[in-house]
Amino acid sequence: MVVRVKTGINQGKLWVTGTGTNGCWIGTYEEDHTAALKRLVRPGMVAYDVGANAGYYTLALSKLVGESGHVYSFEPEVRNAYALQRHIHLNALRNVTLVQAAVSDKVGMAGFEGMCETAKISTNGAYQVPTISLDEFIALGNPAPAFIKVDIEGAERSAIKGATSILSRRETIWMMATHSELLRDECRAVMAGYGYRFTGFDGEREAGVEGDFLALPGQS
Repeated sequence: MVVRVKTGINQGKLWVTGTGTNGCWIGTYEEDHTAALKRLVRPGMVAYDVGANAGYYTLALSKLVGESGHVYSFEPEVRNAYALQRHIHLNALRNVTLVQAAVSDKVGMAGFEGMCETAKISTNGAYQVPTISLDEFIALGNPAPAFIKVDIEGAERSAIKGATSILSRRETIWMMATHSELLRDECRAVMAGYGYRFTGFDGEREAGVEGDFLALPGQS
């Protein structure tokens, strides 16, 4: 069923119930994350939604970057990509491009397993999906991002490995969901080498053990 989002950053947008969690159409999904989006994302920005799922963050980023900005949404899982395309169409979003590929450290193919919210790259995956690195995506002529949200079920380290040119510029804000303390520390160690500093979503506290954090350009 198609409903209007009741509250939150996507209030008034059209959403297909049964895609994502109920919090997506109620408007309460990850409110601390969306509060950070409102603070950090500005009109005219290019934003990458890496692991876009059904499009909750894509809708939010589309609104925040406005007509002068653009959102590139990366989502390899076929059900998610279909739901994301429906949300783009239902809301007549003209500043969003869907890239149906998994973000990794190289161009190629990778095994994939699971479905919807838990889908992920896996060597034991039941089927294959195309992969692309963010550096290669830019090398193909696409604009570099000012903001990147990454939530790809444990493959975040590979995504960072394939984004060294972005990290080297030190101009991009990263919103990372790394799902474990170990992976969080590994990602932060790489990013710190490029001069990034880290905060929680309020911009002040340190990231918690859940593994979610902001990486901001500037000396640590």
